[in-house]
Amino acid sequence: MYTTIKASFISEKCVHCTKCIDDHYCEFNALTWDEENEIPIIDYLKCEGCGACKVLCPEHAFEIHPVKSGEIISYENNYGTLLIYGKTQLGSTTSGKLVSEVKEFAKHSDKYNNSNLTIVDGPPGIGCPVIAMLSGLNYVIAITEPTPSGLHDLVRILELVEQFKIPFSIVVNKADLKSPFQKKFKKYVKDTEYKILGKIDFDYAIPEAMSYAKPVVEYAPQSKASIAIKKIYEKMKKELKKL
Repeated sequence: MYTTIKASFISEKCVHCTKCIDDHYCEFNALTWDEENEIPIIDYLKCEGCGACKVLCPEHAFEIHPVKSGEIISYENNYGTLLIYGKTQLGSTTSGKLVSEVKEFAKHSDKYNNSNLTIVDGPPGIGCPVIAMLSGLNYVIAITEPTPSGLHDLVRILELVEQFKIPFSIVVNKADLKSPFQKKFKKYVKDTEYKILGKIDFDYAIPEAMSYAKPVVEYAPQSKASIAIKKIYEKMKKELKKL
């Protein structure tokens, strides 16, 4: 996947004038000077591919070109379900684009056309990857927990979801957490009248299942968490039918 652009240096065209450094061509400080070889060096982790060096250099010693920014990986799991995910290259700035590319890749798969449900596992926050994830969705499930950081992030993401005018509901993870913040969290949910799709209590079966690299519903199907997840899934199907 080549959605990131970076600058490259053409040493044959350089006349060692140091203008790129003296005149501060790069606003991202991606250019430094190699005193021994008398040429500029590009820090590719800092380079944003803006093209200023290419435009400003009188000798045209810089070029801008796409570089590999990530890859899309897909495979079929033991349940016959197609799993597709994106892997970003270190230092790449393409996280939002990668999310969009993964969704587009999924749409062109054979499994997509034969399926009536596609689940997108979104990243935290409200940045570019989250906006790319929300685009085109029919329903959103916001997963949170009754903690200060959990409520803070929930408020932010739901403000964004409401701007997209997408129907949503909430799943509360670690719902039985013993915390003085529980009252404030419950008051927020009550005041907003947001729909709670389900609650998952703290369950040691989940970290145990993770240690065996298995879903908790497979590792411990009769555990509290597994039963709660199955109920949430059934409620989710009913909500989607209403759409």
